[in-house]
Amino acid sequence: MVDVHGEMKEKVVLPFEPERYNKLLGTDVSEQEMLNIFKMIEVEYDAAKGTLTVPTFRQDILRQCDIAEEVARFYGYDKIPTTLPNGEATTGKLPFKLRIEQKARDIAEYCGFSQGMCYSFESPKVFDKLLLSADDPARQAITIANPLGEDFSIMRTVPLHGMLTSLATNYNRRNKDVRLYELGNIYLPKALPLTELPEERMQFTLGMYGDCDFFDMKGVVEEFFESVGMHKKAVYDPQAGRNYLHPGRQANIEYEGTLVGYLGEVHPEVCDNYDLKTRAYVAVLDIPSILPYATFDRKYEGIAKYPAVLRDISMVVPKTVMAGQIEAVIAQRGGKILEDYQLFDIYEGDQIKEGFKSMAYSITFRAKDRTLEEADVTSAMKKILNGLKGMGIELRS
Repeated sequence: MVDVHGEMKEKVVLPFEPERYNKLLGTDVSEQEMLNIFKMIEVEYDAAKGTLTVPTFRQDILRQCDIAEEVARFYGYDKIPTTLPNGEATTGKLPFKLRIEQKARDIAEYCGFSQGMCYSFESPKVFDKLLLSADDPARQAITIANPLGEDFSIMRTVPLHGMLTSLATNYNRRNKDVRLYELGNIYLPKALPLTELPEERMQFTLGMYGDCDFFDMKGVVEEFFESVGMHKKAVYDPQAGRNYLHPGRQANIEYEGTLVGYLGEVHPEVCDNYDLKTRAYVAVLDIPSILPYATFDRKYEGIAKYPAVLRDISMVVPKTVMAGQIEAVIAQRGGKILEDYQLFDIYEGDQIKEGFKSMAYSITFRAKDRTLEEADVTSAMKKILNGLKGMGIELRS
């Protein structure tokens, strides 16, 4: 006789755990009764080691639940009592990161955006279309080993190509006032050639054209920040230095000193590269950078017991001074009684001297424990005005 076979199958060895079988089945079968069942099905019991050895012809017995099933089969399913499941009841919910992403979708759709889905595979020519400099770190992209073609040969490091392509497609099909958003990863290699998996960062990308401007996009970004509990003022740095955005209409977005994204008008030359013959605006928010500052906790305060005091100031401001710089001075020097401030007017024209603009703010003061006196408000306003004068700002008469 000749026996030809591959690798010999080893017998499965499992620990003998009668209490576990009873707990799983909801039964009270004795240890000896279980051993009698195992003997009938040729499962060997080693009392010294406390193990069960399964014969090789029983390839369906691989783990403890399979052993418990054999006990139930011989014991009798009809003998197993009916019981209610027990355990601690919990409420399922999304992980925090996914809740932030869902909130991003909600806010975008609330603001009139439609979701787009873009490829993560791109062409190396994308970097030239976006006017990236030769030494830009974004050009350090992962090359795919088996690409579908040159147009899909690298992993994207900037999320704008797909968004701009989608905007251009809509524009050339004569769709007006288009607003699109995408939640997708970019892939940033730690070194090239790859020695480990790249960093995948989720980006919340917004794009629009039509009846809109830079400040409409800024409003959508701030609506998202407010919805995820980022109630402090974000700082917009106009010195973003991004080649694919208009040099005078772009800004990095910083929150508590951390860069969390950027926004701006797309550079006219980039629009031409994508055959997009209109002004377009984009914003990109980095979800991992936002997570440390986001929260869904809400702190409620009682209705104010004491009246507010309002002060309006109208100023002649150098055009080089940004509204964010003025607001930083107001927030810093307003003291504990400062409740709110709002910019309500900007004017540039013949009545304002060359190189300046007129700006007007409404400032609200309120104390939580008393009615404010005129001296309190006067003192706070004096500190604010002294700070503004240091920036070359003058009060309008």
